[in-house]
Amino acid sequence: MKLNLSKKIIFSLYLFLAAFVVRLDAQVVDQADQLRIFVWSDLDPYPGHFGDEENIPENDRKNEADDDFHKMFGYAIERTKQIAPYLLQGMLTGWNFEYTPYDKRRKVDEYWSFEEIREFNPNFNNFTVHSPEVIDDKLVCHVYCDRTESQKLEYKRWVSINHPRIKGNGSAPVSEGFEGIKKACSEACKNAVREYWRIYMKNKPKEISGSVLLIKAPRIYVKNGKYVVDLDFFLETDKIVEYTSF
Repeated sequence: MKLNLSKKIIFSLYLFLAAFVVRLDAQVVDQADQLRIFVWSDLDPYPGHFGDEENIPENDRKNEADDDFHKMFGYAIERTKQIAPYLLQGMLTGWNFEYTPYDKRRKVDEYWSFEEIREFNPNFNNFTVHSPEVIDDKLVCHVYCDRTESQKLEYKRWVSINHPRIKGNGSAPVSEGFEGIKKACSEACKNAVREYWRIYMKNKPKEISGSVLLIKAPRIYVKNGKYVVDLDFFLETDKIVEYTSF
């Protein structure tokens, strides 16, 4: 009985993911044409806790396979559908930022703004999920996304102008879920921008603004109860405002 139920769960997972896998026969292409990233999510928001099955009313047991499917994979799938578009959009159009460094002497508090240039639009970019697998209480998969023709041209612009490449590391509590991943990405970008301009500017600027394009596959892992994110970017600086006097 349990074996048959497991088969039903696996088959249900396959059908669910296949619903938004448009092309399973994708060719290996350069990142300029197609993005490929690795995405994972815990199977449950509270690992190790799956609820009290003995107290489920009998009427709610009619679709036992579906209940177990959503219990085991529903959270992970929904989380993957949040994480993947967010990271892909960082590679397709990037993020805008505004940064005011902390300055103790001038009594200036740090200010950091980090926003998507454009939200992910499935009408333009339909990502596909490949090779889903459960490993160590996590659902892991590879996500592919084709650039549109205009996005290919934009990527070539980023490459041809010889934008500096920067990298940064950020973290946020796992308890914050998807918002924690977004905060970690924001902190990674802030640290990358700060470290880059620290080399080229003797004095702290009043304000730096610009945009970044995520390059390479993002690296996300958990350490000491926090999501840790390592990211690489192209940097485009739009404006630097310096203090005119102390």
